[in-house]
Amino acid sequence: MKIQIVGYGVVGSAQAYLMRKLGHQTFIYDPFKGKNKIEKEVDATFICTPEHEVEKALQTLIEIEVQGLYVIKSTVPVGTTKTLMEKYKRHICHNPEFLREKHTLKDVVNPSRIVIGECCHKHGEQLERLYAPLTTTVYRTDPTTSELIKLSTNSLRAVSISFWNELYLLCKKIGADIKTVAQACDPAKVLGEWEGGKWGTKFFGKPYGGRCLPKDVKHLINDFRRNGLNPKILEAAEMVNENVKHHF
Repeated sequence: MKIQIVGYGVVGSAQAYLMRKLGHQTFIYDPFKGKNKIEKEVDATFICTPEHEVEKALQTLIEIEVQGLYVIKSTVPVGTTKTLMEKYKRHICHNPEFLREKHTLKDVVNPSRIVIGECCHKHGEQLERLYAPLTTTVYRTDPTTSELIKLSTNSLRAVSISFWNELYLLCKKIGADIKTVAQACDPAKVLGEWEGGKWGTKFFGKPYGGRCLPKDVKHLINDFRRNGLNPKILEAAEMVNENVKHHF
């Protein structure tokens, strides 16, 4: 296939690496990186820009009549893809990434799962064929569910980290051994396999941070509030994270 990547940052460069590794002809467009040419005749274009640039990138593709499927790979608030489809009358899929910032190339070729938020069955099939050489579970769903899976994944990680940081403070007060507690309560042992069972149980005294977890937790909190719900657990996770920052 002929694949185009719009946005050549962490996500875009990893997606380009994967597409080339799978044998697809791959084109890059990112004017901030000196890659200024947009291909019009491609099978699919992946939008991998910062989330605030997603709609602008989509507008550009539509204005110059880029052919093929449009796929949002950027992390966006729940409902974004559906809203953009309705606004621009275009078929758009959502296909989130699950990359660790320091291991992007390793993770992109060995994904924990592939999630396809399909606009229609035809385009869902197209994306599933694209990823077929990767031996992992594929989840095909609607774009809103796909967006929620991404935000929920990072929010779950954030809650786990905050739980262990809160327990760490208690252990310091009562003289318990946090490392032994963590080893005995490792989620891989207690809850079964989940991301290797390491999220949270190695961050003692360190708040969660990076590019994804803080903003994705805020996204999910806002989604709860917009729907008249009170996300006490997520709000508590943020409060604990700020408390850890003050302590250390």
